[in-house]
Amino acid sequence: MNSDLGFLQLERRTEDGPVDLRETTEELCVIGMWGPQARQVLESSTRDDVSEDGFPFMTARTIQIDGFDVFAQRVTYVGELGWELYLKPGVAVQVWDRVMAAGQRVGIRPGGYRVLDSLRMEKGYRYYGTDLTLLDNPLEAGLGFCVRFDKGDFNGREALLAAKAAGIRRRLRTLLVGEREYVAVYGGEAVYADGSIVGRLRSCSYGFTVGRNIAYSYLPVELGPGAHVDVDVFGRRVPAEVSRDAVLQREQPVGHDPRPVAS
Repeated sequence: MNSDLGFLQLERRTEDGPVDLRETTEELCVIGMWGPQARQVLESSTRDDVSEDGFPFMTARTIQIDGFDVFAQRVTYVGELGWELYLKPGVAVQVWDRVMAAGQRVGIRPGGYRVLDSLRMEKGYRYYGTDLTLLDNPLEAGLGFCVRFDKGDFNGREALLAAKAAGIRRRLRTLLVGEREYVAVYGGEAVYADGSIVGRLRSCSYGFTVGRNIAYSYLPVELGPGAHVDVDVFGRRVPAEVSRDAVLQREQPVGHDPRPVAS
């Protein structure tokens, strides 16, 4: 966070007058709610319009839940319909209780960060700091569609244009490690192809919806979906298959649970 604040202080523009930057992390907390029935739960918690037309994807505004102002952002990190609710810590418990009560009839369940991590990996969502670092770029990470080269100058534009022109040599791939049994992978494990190390694992999780061990690793571009590699797990070579990024679209759901999750 300090590095982000420092960058913003260096880059801030003053054409429209003074700009005040301050750290507000401790002034807010967030409740995330996602799932096919998330809208039904939120509609039961507020009088504000949270319909598809009234609250489109990637928009944000203040709504009221149980009389408290909540800055709601319709965004998802798990690939399902849902919202992130930003609010003052002093009213967080009251809002949480209201949402959970509204969700009881559809079987809402609380989930921690590991639930979120598992779900986002099934959908191919990246995590900055692990899957994307200062040594990686969005083209390698499969996020080139997020880069708007025609938007004018931005930090790193020339470097990305050069990388695009040269062609990338590696790509962040999704691996299905082992069969349907749990495999203890934590990140950093070596990935082998034809007896040589070609990468190391980044994010790792067990995908409970698809019933498979999921891991990300940067691999040579020729190792695309369908390729087979091995992962060194505590000295044992475990077979792994290179999958499409969104595993959930490819695998048959195992015990899929449609209930919304609040985190």
